[in-house]
Amino acid sequence: MHRMTYKFIFQSKYWVLLLCLNSNFSASAQTFVNIESGALFTNINDIRSGSNGTLLSLKNDFKTPVSPFLRLRAGYLLKGKNHFSLLYAPLKIVETGTFDKDILFDGKTFKANLPIEAVYKFNSYRFTYNRIIVSKDNFKMGIGLSAKIRDAGFTLKNKDFLSGNFSLGFVPLINLLANWNISKKMGVDFFGDGLAASRGRAIDLSLSGRYCFTKNLQGNIGYRLLEGGTKGTNRYNFIQLHFIFVSLNYTFNKNN
Repeated sequence: MHRMTYKFIFQSKYWVLLLCLNSNFSASAQTFVNIESGALFTNINDIRSGSNGTLLSLKNDFKTPVSPFLRLRAGYLLKGKNHFSLLYAPLKIVETGTFDKDILFDGKTFKANLPIEAVYKFNSYRFTYNRIIVSKDNFKMGIGLSAKIRDAGFTLKNKDFLSGNFSLGFVPLINLLANWNISKKMGVDFFGDGLAASRGRAIDLSLSGRYCFTKNLQGNIGYRLLEGGTKGTNRYNFIQLHFIFVSLNYTFNKNN
C-alpha cells in the first residue's frame, strides 16, 4: 500500500475512535480540543546509519534553524477524573552542511566538500489515559499510560545520493499530570510522558502557565522538553529538543 495512503488510514482510525467515544460516553463527559505551536530549538540530534557508519551531529555539523512546530490533541474528561486523549504531533527539521571528509551513511559514501541536506522526521501519534488520584480545591494530580506510535527517521541527500533510514514503532509510556490553580483565572500545568530501557528512552515533558479567558477557553504559555533515542547496532539516534510554546484549549459544554 502506498505510504501516504497508509498514513491517511492510520490517522483516520484515530478520529473515528474519537467520534465513537463521543457517541457512547456518559452525560458527565466533557470533550476538549487543544492546539499547540511555537518555536523548536535543537540541542542534541546525533545520528548514525549502518554498523560502521559515520556518527553525525545535526546540531553541530549542520546549519540548524529554529523551526516552527504544531501539536493537536483532542479527548475527553470523564466524571472529572478520567482523561482520554489522542495526540497528533508531526515534527520535521531540514538542515544543510558541507564536510571536509567523506561521510559513510546507510552503506553509501557521501564525498567531502559537497553540500548535503539532512532531513529529520519524528511524527508521533499517541493515545493517552490518565486518572486523577489527588483532587483538592486548588491542586490535582493524575497518573496513567500512553500508547505511542512513532514514525521517525532521517535522510541525507547530495547531488549523487539520496539515502534514508525510517521506521514505524510502538512505545508504551507512563504519564503524569499535575494542575495547580493559583486563582480562578490563573494556574500552572505539568504533563509528562516517559519510559527508559537499556537500549533507549523516550521523554516528553511540558510545564506552562495557564490563563482562563472564559469558562470554556484557556491559553497556556510554556516550555517543552523532548528527549530520547535508540542505540541499535545498525541505527543510532539520540535527540534533545527544546520547545517554547503557546496553546489554546477549548472545552465543550457538558452533554445534557
